[in-house]
Amino acid sequence: MLSEPGANGEVDTVNEPGTRWLAPQGIAVEILHPSLLTVLEQRSDMEDFQGYLARVYEMPGDTLNGFFHIAVNPTTSEAAGLHTVSLVMGERYSEDIELAIGPIWLDARDENEAAAELYEILKDVGRLA
Repeated sequence: MLSEPGANGEVDTVNEPGTRWLAPQGIAVEILHPSLLTVLEQRSDMEDFQGYLARVYEMPGDTLNGFFHIAVNPTTSEAAGLHTVSLVMGERYSEDIELAIGPIWLDARDENEAAAELYEILKDVGRLA
């Protein structure tokens, strides 16, 4: 079962259906998805961005549903993110295929706000529950 931080930092157990993600973990920007790197490299302030990765799950059942790749510039409160998921596309294509949605530019002061905004956009278009 997946747990999330509560309002005061305590951990709540999540049983309701829907999408959840683990807290974004800091990673080197260079490790982020190539599509995200491409949009960052077009900017003069790429070195100001910090990289994050968060595992995405569907509840109930803790079913892995890919990752959020997030880059945040805390100075300008800008972020870019995308969601990746690996799928097997049937018998003809038995290899894993990685699908990516994004990058999407976000107004976010930190990685948690960016993950929440990215989720809301993907939920609105029917990609996540």
